[in-house]
Amino acid sequence: MTTEAIEAMFARRDAAFARHDAAALTADFADDCVVEGPVAGTHVGREAVRRVYQDFFSAFRDYRIHTDELLVFGNRIVQVFTSGGTDTGGFLGLPPTGKQFSASGVFVFTLNDEGQIVRERRIYDFNRLLLQLAGDAQPVTEGSQRYRDTLEGARLEQEMKIAAEIQGALFPRHRYSGAGFQVLAASVPSRTIGGDFVHYVTLRDGAFAFALGDVAGKGPAAALLAAMLLGVLEGHAESDAAPAATLARANKAFVRRTIEARFATMLYGVLAPGGALTYSNAGHPPPLLIGAHGLRRLDTGGSILGVFPHATFEEETLQLEPGDVLVAFSDGVTEAENGTGEEFGEARLASTALAHRNAGPEALLDRLLDAVRQFSAGEAQADDRTLLVLRYLGT
Repeated sequence: MTTEAIEAMFARRDAAFARHDAAALTADFADDCVVEGPVAGTHVGREAVRRVYQDFFSAFRDYRIHTDELLVFGNRIVQVFTSGGTDTGGFLGLPPTGKQFSASGVFVFTLNDEGQIVRERRIYDFNRLLLQLAGDAQPVTEGSQRYRDTLEGARLEQEMKIAAEIQGALFPRHRYSGAGFQVLAASVPSRTIGGDFVHYVTLRDGAFAFALGDVAGKGPAAALLAAMLLGVLEGHAESDAAPAATLARANKAFVRRTIEARFATMLYGVLAPGGALTYSNAGHPPPLLIGAHGLRRLDTGGSILGVFPHATFEEETLQLEPGDVLVAFSDGVTEAENGTGEEFGEARLASTALAHRNAGPEALLDRLLDAVRQFSAGEAQADDRTLLVLRYLGT
């Protein structure tokens, strides 16, 4: 199913939401579909899903939804939305409260080969919804205040869970082998969720495009913005494989949608079948290219993403030789601190990479992560540590 057809399907769904037409909303579901959500639970089958929609529309007769982002990843679609309404019909079997609510969330859809929805996963903050429906009345007892505090703690925990689910979905399969190269990526999350992401895509001419980036900030907002950037890469990579042009497009999209003064850094590269590597670096820590002639930092590019609407980027093309290794990383690797506040630093990373440059991607990645872990042993991890290793084998 093409991206255009998927976008048309979800435009129809938006119109059906506006009409509160439960039958139209379920028309694109498969007979054996499964829908999971924090309110209604799990429902199997088109008719069961239709009843869920109808019950919700009965409780919130002015319910409205707005699609903020629609991200297409093959047969998986991520819909980022905001919604609102008034509890005029009663919710979960309770009397109507007359309270208004607003909420944001994520729907994750999976399509089958016929373009039907076979799975829908709903992710949003149920506890926050309950607090809004409860209104602004002050708790009358210590017990009720404690209950609200418990709900607030659960809300924060749920936000971290949502962010972790989104972030986990941003990573491709860990190892990828193509014609003449191997690539492997890994991320060690911190206790708080960040916006690190990795992306692979094979282009129509046989070239291999990859990206490693980091959205400033933590939590669901950072993870969603990272997903938005991946959607831009997925949508434009095949139409224009030039890294500089791709980063320029990503920057414009990010400027239009960024919130709370967030920004992102990103390395984007394209490896041609003959070993020509073209890359552009948007303010990301320069990756290390290790070869027979030593080590060099790949820093050609431009500014960070999301700050300057008309930013331009430069790119550089290098001819890789068999045995060359590229090590890309997020700042959580080099900024890891030991007990005295000293950072791991790029020099230690480069030294470790040079010492094990002849190892396979798995072994090299393990050595690099071990070196950081041993250096910062006993200290809390403040940021995600993400690494990508690409080894060129030759034609």
